[in-house]
Amino acid sequence: MTELYLRKVQVAVEGGRTWTYDGTLPESNADGRTQVPGLHIRFRTQQKDASTPNVARIDIYNVSPSSVAATLMTGKQVTLSAGYGDGPAHILFKGQIRQARANVRDDTMDPDSYLAILATDSSQARNFAVVNKSLSAGHTYYDQVMVCADALKELGVEVGYIDKDRLTKTQFSRGYAAHGMAKSLLREVCNATKTSWSIQNGVFQVVANDKLKPGSTIALNGRTGLIGQAVQTIGGIEGKSLLNGLIVPTSTVQIDNGSIQRAEIDPSIAGEPNNQLLAQYGALSSDGTYKVFYASHEGETRGNPFYTSFVAVSAAVGVVPPQYASRGVSLPNY
Repeated sequence: MTELYLRKVQVAVEGGRTWTYDGTLPESNADGRTQVPGLHIRFRTQQKDASTPNVARIDIYNVSPSSVAATLMTGKQVTLSAGYGDGPAHILFKGQIRQARANVRDDTMDPDSYLAILATDSSQARNFAVVNKSLSAGHTYYDQVMVCADALKELGVEVGYIDKDRLTKTQFSRGYAAHGMAKSLLREVCNATKTSWSIQNGVFQVVANDKLKPGSTIALNGRTGLIGQAVQTIGGIEGKSLLNGLIVPTSTVQIDNGSIQRAEIDPSIAGEPNNQLLAQYGALSSDGTYKVFYASHEGETRGNPFYTSFVAVSAAVGVVPPQYASRGVSLPNY
């Protein structure tokens, strides 16, 4: 297991600069050219298993004017990676710059200039991909999804995991004319098949709401970075760990139920609806396995934050909180 010590962070802009902070070295690489001690990078991402684009905010302090000029262009791809020591650096976010601002932080005795980057994950593809194709009789929901996938690919999105088993259970006896916005067709398909679609770091995926996405399970405890106790809520199990780039929407985490703080029920009559939600959607998994629906990575190279916050639910069948199953509207604001 990699020791969760000595941070390293990298921000790479397509066609621009790459800024790297490596805590294992006495000095860090700034602007991709010179050695400047104590390179200051601050970031925060918000990612969810929902169709709306993921968001990242990245601040890079004391950059050269030439670096700012090369980066102040919308549409460029930015990749944020982070890790520890000699371990791997995981991609926390990959998306397109929506806005870049050259600002000055004046809330200190020594004002700092910084480059503020706001980026979203494949928002252009999500918002503007169009489908226009006819499917013959005998097609399935999977064929409709792949029509949308082809439209997204034309706008630079890769195709990842698609739950083909869930999407091929229904075979249509008539043909179908797919036309209009890809996101609208995907919404209809996912509502009909109890699946969710999202784009994670430029990769399109469709995952069943009540099944785990294939892959390894991330064990979370005090030795692997879990901070304090996870908390049981009506929306699932909420927790925080030291920054872990493997914790992403639809990933699987395993938490000892003894490390989860149980919620108190409301004894009043008015509180009964929330009690029912808690019993169903905040249910503890018998084997401690939970599916992540929301993840937020927050870090700073010259400060305390270097955390991953998450919301997850039991992997058992039928325990997906309605706010997530219906494409999630009320997500926590960490």
